[in-house]
Amino acid sequence: MHGLGLDGSRGWASNVWGMLTDGGVWGVPRCGLMYRKEEEAKRLVLYARMPWEEGMPMTREELIEFQTDDHEGIVRMFGSIGVEVVDDSFAIRI
Repeated sequence: MHGLGLDGSRGWASNVWGMLTDGGVWGVPRCGLMYRKEEEAKRLVLYARMPWEEGMPMTREELIEFQTDDHEGIVRMFGSIGVEVVDDSFAIRI
């Protein structure tokens, strides 16, 4: 969530967290990150990343940087409401 501060994001993060059921999936279309809610552990798990493909409007490195920036923003926003965000995607499979 490049360039986003925490102002106003607590309510947004609370709404996203509240709309998901345990095991529910939340996808971020702008960067291709997929998260799964683990309610008992109070965490979101990054479990999949959109891979880079030939013909995309950005380089492989730019996609990785974009996804990393968005993930770091998501970690901060959900951390502000006490939800841990973990990366279980192992690696970007490209």
